Amino acid sequence: MHQSEKYSHSFLFRHYASILENNRSIILEGGNGRIDFTDYAEDKIMSVVALIRISPQVSSRIAAFEEKLKAIEPDMYFYEPQDYHITALDILKGERGRKLPDNIDEYAEAVRFCSSKIKPFEISFEGVSASDSAVMVCGYYDEALEQLREMLRAELKHRGLTLDERYRTFSSHVTFARLCSKYANPEKFLSFISKPISFGTMTVSSIELCFHSWCDAQKTVIANFPLS
Repeated sequence: MHQSEKYSHSFLFRHYASILENNRSIILEGGNGRIDFTDYAEDKIMSVVALIRISPQVSSRIAAFEEKLKAIEPDMYFYEPQDYHITALDILKGERGRKLPDNIDEYAEAVRFCSSKIKPFEISFEGVSASDSAVMVCGYYDEALEQLREMLRAELKHRGLTLDERYRTFSSHVTFARLCSKYANPEKFLSFISKPISFGTMTVSSIELCFHSWCDAQKTVIANFPLS
């Protein structure tokens, strides 16, 4: 899988490894669960995103891993398979009370235009990482995703549309569990997620524009745009 050196497999591997290593001591102390998590899981805090849905084959493998994790940490918030996604671009970050913009059709046209310029590409999923409050599958992508993100940023600016990213996205992880209180078995948890595992590879052939809650449990799909 060819891609630029900027976000190469080795770069992303180090990034995911550093997330886990930087949070290891905090995880062992129980992590940092969100007391206000239901506000994020439901429809109180909403955002507009361009995202990638995960293929059924990869989703089924993530779901199987998730079931095993539930036996170790049953009180976490676990995503439903239909909510698995990769954020291509956080266009309007999550805010309490955010409504669907009146000019959402203009955003849709910008995403459609950029999608038409990108060919289908692959993302492979290998290994699991975790922060002090979330668990994610590590994704490794073709440079076309980087090109799409930069094109979207430039096109939104060109059209005079607001871009309000929570942070500058560059990874391709799939978050599938979030901590609500404390890790019940932190050492067992770390041992389990640190084992090598492959979830397979998928071809990305479309980009979805979505108005959704932080965990995607509540969502309105605006449009789905095929890659060229």
